[in-house]
Amino acid sequence: MIDNHKNTRRKFIKMGFAITGTSAVSTNALSYHLLIDDSSNYSDTDKIPLNNVLRDYEQVNNKFGFGLKKVDIDQKEDWENKRKSILRRSKIMLGQPPVIKSEFEPPLSILENNQRDNYKELKVRFLSGTGDTIKGYLLVPNDTDKSSPRPAIVAMHSTGPGASQTVGLTPKENRMYGKELAERGYVVLAIDVISAGDRVYAGYDPYYTKKFYDEYPQWSAMDKMVSDHKTGVDYLCSLDFVDADRIGCVGHSLGGYNAFFLQAFDPRIKAVVCSCGLSPMGGTNSPYQFARNEWFAHFNPISRDFIRSGMIPCDMHEFMALCAPRHLFNYSAKQDTIYCPVKYQNSNGFSSWWKTVDESLSQISKVYKLMGRPKHFVRSEGNGDHDFPVHIRNEAYEWLAKVL
Repeated sequence: MIDNHKNTRRKFIKMGFAITGTSAVSTNALSYHLLIDDSSNYSDTDKIPLNNVLRDYEQVNNKFGFGLKKVDIDQKEDWENKRKSILRRSKIMLGQPPVIKSEFEPPLSILENNQRDNYKELKVRFLSGTGDTIKGYLLVPNDTDKSSPRPAIVAMHSTGPGASQTVGLTPKENRMYGKELAERGYVVLAIDVISAGDRVYAGYDPYYTKKFYDEYPQWSAMDKMVSDHKTGVDYLCSLDFVDADRIGCVGHSLGGYNAFFLQAFDPRIKAVVCSCGLSPMGGTNSPYQFARNEWFAHFNPISRDFIRSGMIPCDMHEFMALCAPRHLFNYSAKQDTIYCPVKYQNSNGFSSWWKTVDESLSQISKVYKLMGRPKHFVRSEGNGDHDFPVHIRNEAYEWLAKVL
């Protein structure tokens, strides 16, 4: 989505942060996805086709490249070849990272150490490997001991105040899953992503990524978030009271797709819970929603040139498919007004958008079947709005207890 009304966006964001600092907030969360240009024409017919992860178009003559044949992927070996193609195309969206220091360094400091009812809350900072500092919270359940290492969760925040909300310091209903998981016995790491929380760029409002692209024009904010979360996993693995073979991640909205992106590119993530994090770019009337011109631009700017020519180099459900066959729990809301705002719906309401989401999830389910692990992918959905309701969280927590 593209919005050129900078002042309007800033007022909206500030209003959202003012509200999310209280606990009496509607579960229909204010979010950056709503920041769209009222003058735009969102015709339901203006769509780029949805990429199909289970289809290939191959040449008939290998030497000269003559002919074209459509191939449906129905074998594990075929999927492995397709997976390599998705990985190559993903580099267009994610961009070229700088040199990342591979060896993890211990935290620079523990800024705060607070004892809560069921866990210790540490405010930590450590180096990202790309020259800046990651800030966040480590929650360690009471009686944690290296003699019996615990499973760990990377709790990824939604668009809002940042990690402080995930751990309950800026409370909001249905967003404090980091705190809840620590109370259930998990070691929890919750960090601020770039441009959020304690990592907002000087002189900018939250979630403005212009400063990032000024410094790294060949990279992407999305891949930077993946890189930082990988470093967070390095941190967890360095702790002798964490079982490095039982690490998962949980997130809602922004945190939801951060969760499956991390699993897609980090084999150490054994299980993911994604809440309201999947909305394809293709098959909808909002192909620029993750590649907008300004504000929170997720993918490298070159992505927009591909979209302008009518193609999505690598779509969100293709990134999610890279997680197979590891455990993935996905919750999607069928009336999600963040991804499908009411004022831009057609006469069928949410039906058109949900049809695209449903098709994307069906493709991912089939990939898990091809990999011989159909039960490792869990589809959960409801008729609600963009939220992570308590009954879904409880379902997800029970699932995590089984797989981790």
